[in-house]
Order: sequence, then C-alpha cells, then structure tokens
Amino acid sequence: MPINAQSLSIGNAEKSIINKSFMNEMNIEIQQPDREKYRPIHKLSPSIEEELQTYRISFDEEIRNPRSVDDIEELIGYAIIRSGAETPRVAASMWFRRYAFFITAQLYMISKHRLTWNGTLSDIEVLDDPEDDQWFPKYGLKETGWSDVSDKESTQALQAVLKRFGSDIINPLSKSAKVSKLILWENIWGYTVWMYSELLKQCDIKERVEKDIETLLDNEMWLNFEKRSPFKRFIGEKTIPESMNSYKRVTCCLYYQIEGQTKCSYCPNNNC
Repeated sequence: MPINAQSLSIGNAEKSIINKSFMNEMNIEIQQPDREKYRPIHKLSPSIEEELQTYRISFDEEIRNPRSVDDIEELIGYAIIRSGAETPRVAASMWFRRYAFFITAQLYMISKHRLTWNGTLSDIEVLDDPEDDQWFPKYGLKETGWSDVSDKESTQALQAVLKRFGSDIINPLSKSAKVSKLILWENIWGYTVWMYSELLKQCDIKERVEKDIETLLDNEMWLNFEKRSPFKRFIGEKTIPESMNSYKRVTCCLYYQIEGQTKCSYCPNNNC
C-alpha cells in the first residue's frame, strides 16, 4: 500500500500534527498528495482472477523463463520461430493475434469491474509452453496492483490502455516489421468486439458498457496516438451484436501466408 503523505510516514495523528507545525515554523513547504497516485490499490479476488484466465492471464507463480514484450526486435524473432512465418510482417500479425487477448483483458476489467491495472509493458511476462504447437501463450503480471476507476474516469482509463499497451507497441512493431497498423489494431478488435457482445448481455452493467463502447468508437479519444478510431472503421455503422452476427474483417491478418494454412473464415480478401 502507498504511504499516506499526509501523515509523513508517521504512524499516528498526534505526531503528524506536531510535525506539520514544526515544518510550518521552519518554512518548509508541505506538498499535497496526488489524489490519483494515492488511490487505493486492490488485489484481485479469486473469482476475478478466474475471469481473467479466459483472456490468457496467468496467476501461476511456478512458471519460469518468461519473455518480455518491450524489445521489438527480440519479439519479432520470437514470433518468426513460433509462428513459422517467413517474414517479419506476417510474424508480427500472428503475434498480435495472440497478444490481443491481453489488451482485451484490460478493456474488460475497466468495463466490467471498473478496475485498471497499474503495470506497464515491462511488467508483462509472456509465458510460452514450447510444447504448445498452436502457440497460445499466457501472460503473467509482475505488477499485481489494480486501481479503482470511476465512471467519470473511464474514458481516460480506456485511452491509457490503448496507448500504453496498444499504440506504444504497435507503432514500433509496424515500422520494424513493415506491417500495417490497421492490421494490428483489427487483430485486437476481433477479440474486443466479442468481449463486449458478451458484456452487453449483463443487464446490471449494460448502460455503462454501452457508454464505454461509444467512447472507443469516438475519434476524439484516439487523437493522442491515432488520427481517428480504428475500431469505428472496423465496425462501420453496425452495432456490436450486428457485427458479431455477420463478423467480417476489414483487413487481412495474413494468416494464409503461414505454410500449410489457408485464409481464416473472416478474411475480406477473396484472392487469398
């Protein structure tokens, strides 16, 4: 738990008052605490941890030799080996089809539980089983703290997730692997649209989920890192349920370029 700045790390109110008086006499400025920084930090309940496991989030402390996601060149090399892709472009897309689970999990936690993870890219551990031929890694969290998100703060929280865990890795990965950013964003959207279609079925949170979806489709929310909402481009004028009923991608994820594979059932490219 963070130290309470008002008490200046002293364990009772009386000592705090004495110290404040002393500091005032000595003309020492007392800094006011940052309300955002000192928000209560939560540990997740077992039931919420179980929900997150659906999105490949792991809480198994026995897993060793994790990989990181913040070294782009290492990440591309790893993706080439695990996907069997012949080019960095295809490997990057195949990686993002897996990593999209992690980002979707973050959006889920905000919309479902109004909690946001306190970690950064360097706090994500890729937990890969080398015997898993399908290559579906899990994700460990070195940072275990989660903070409350009020309804008024939900837009900022959603934006932070898409910037910190989306744009901050999509931009360098797109440049290095020469893959379209739209492909990578749509790899995220494919899981996000499914997740929100399920949350909309929960009557007790439906209204706020609808507001969060509206936020994600609003161009203004993306202006700090994209020109407009890629999610809006993918969904067009459809609602989330309508999109799920006849789901079709706007971009090709390049899956058909993996040796021995054909195009996925959602592919928009008739020439694959």
